[in-house]
Formats: sequence, C-alpha cells, structure tokens
Amino acid sequence: MSNENKNKITVFMAAYNAAPYIATSIESVLRQSYPHFELLIVDDGSTDNTTQIVRSYDDPRIRLIENGENKGLPFTRNVALSEAKGEFMAVLDSDDIAFPNRLETQLQHFLDRSKLAVLGACAYIIDEEGNRTDQKMVPICESEKLHAGLLFYNSFVHSTVMMRTAAFREMGGYPNHPVAQDYGLFSRIALKYEVDNIPEYLGEYRIHDSNITDRKRHLAETQLRAILFYQLDKLLPNTDHIDPDILRAPVIGSKYSPQEYYALYREIILQNRKRKQYPTLELEQILYNNWYMIVMEKGKSKTLPLLLRTPVFNRSHATAKHIRKAFKQSLRYILGIRP
Repeated sequence: MSNENKNKITVFMAAYNAAPYIATSIESVLRQSYPHFELLIVDDGSTDNTTQIVRSYDDPRIRLIENGENKGLPFTRNVALSEAKGEFMAVLDSDDIAFPNRLETQLQHFLDRSKLAVLGACAYIIDEEGNRTDQKMVPICESEKLHAGLLFYNSFVHSTVMMRTAAFREMGGYPNHPVAQDYGLFSRIALKYEVDNIPEYLGEYRIHDSNITDRKRHLAETQLRAILFYQLDKLLPNTDHIDPDILRAPVIGSKYSPQEYYALYREIILQNRKRKQYPTLELEQILYNNWYMIVMEKGKSKTLPLLLRTPVFNRSHATAKHIRKAFKQSLRYILGIRP
C-alpha cells in the first residue's frame, strides 16, 4: 500500500453500549471494495462488552479510542477532529450497516468534484433484528435544492455521510448540542461549500427503541430552532422580531396569518437575492410552495390576489393549476358558495 493511498478515508464510529450491533457494523466496513481506510472507533464509556468486541478483531486498520467515562455524543464525535488521519471522513453509527461499495462510490464523487464537502446517500431501514422494513430513507438528491432546504430541515442520512476532513475541522467539528449535531454541522458547511446526496442506497439504518425518546424530541425541537436562527442571523439584518414557530410549525393548520407569513417570506427572499446565501430559484420555490398552501387554506375571497403577491409569487414557480384553483376558491367565497 503506497503512502499516497494509505488511510485515504477515515471511517468514524462513535459507540456506547453497542454490543448487540457493533460487530455487524464493523464487518460491513471490513468488507468494503475500497481498501485504503482506517476504522476509528471511539467508545464513550460503555458498560457492556463493546470494547471487548472491538478488540477481538485482529485488523491493523481498526483503531479503538476509549473516553474512559461517558462524555456524550458531541465530545465523542469530535475526537475525530484530532484523530482522523484520512483526507475524507465517512460516518457510520455503531448499529448501522455500510454496503460494500459505499466508500468507493462516495470517494469517486469527491475526486470528480473539488468543491464538494459533504456527500450523503439513501438508506434502507432495518429493525432491531436486522430485517429490512418497507420503509426507506430518501433524502433530497439535488445539490442546490438540498442547500436551500437546509434552512428549514436536515435532509442527510447521517450514517451515509462522507465529508472532507479539512472542512469538518474548519467548522470546529460537531456543535456541542445534545441532539441534531449533524444538522448543525452540515448547515454550517453548506454556507461555504458544496453539499449533496446521491440517489443510491449505500447502507442500512437501524430503528430500535433507544433511537429516540420524548425527551430527545423536545431537545431536538429546541436545537432545531437554534440552528434555524444561526442561519437566519447570517441572512437577515435583524431576527429579534421573528417567532421561530412560524418557520418550524407546519403551515397547514397554522395559527399565523397570511400577512405574517408574507412579511417574513418577503424579507427572506429579498435579503437572499442580495446576499446569495442560498440558491435563489430553489429557496423561492420552497417558500412559494408553502405560500400556496397558506393562501389556499386561509385566503378565502382573497385567495387569488394573495397568491399573486410578489416577490413570493413568481411565474416560474406557479402552475396553471395553482392559479385556476386559487381563482375558483376566491370566486366561491365571493358568491357565498362554501367549499
């Protein structure tokens, strides 16, 4: 193995009490068609036999680091800041599975695209026993649409992601959040570098009881708001007047008025046209799609004039069907015909 190829990729695995699944995860890495990798496993103070299982593998590509005590997922993931030797870092959670072609496939995309910093893929969902369910994880696989969407939601399957290690280090690694560290990291990287997903299934994501709890859901919602405002602070001159729920809550059944949505959407659109923080066409398409649902639910006799308000309305985003339905709804309310 030449020095040029040695440890081209660091496969990073954070582990805590992962004994039931970690052997399967490790073996999926060792079966990779691309051989020039290291498997860096960081154990976060497991109280089961996770570390014994890792040590049972006699493979020089495996490195085990032990925290000694439980220090939490952000700390554990950020061990890679100093320890990863690869030019690229592929994430694999200790209960998930990488398909044999994963590293080879993703590496080729990075070699072909010099500005690419984060690349994810699709994944099948498996249950606790490793049986494939009828569900799949299919993220957005268009780079500019993905980038624009990161203002509102995370569209990466974390356990399929490969990153340029330099970009990961430049951002200081994962933010020190109890949950949603991946979304926080990827949304920051996307403000400077190209990010993407490929429409290929490169792994299996395991669902089990310990994946998420009610407490985690509450923490996640709190953190998602913080990530949203981090991005808005980069885009808007002032965010003190913005209620985070207006962008976090579903627009259908929302408590907010069309006027409140319009004021915020207009501000986002105009500032983004000036700053070019997100791909303009894709961001405005997302906002227009929301706007259409809002005015169809709340517009009543003013549905059509509300829909046509610029800059939220754009002829390149609207369809003839949208305009026709908005016109019919306005007319019904004017004539006193309720849906």
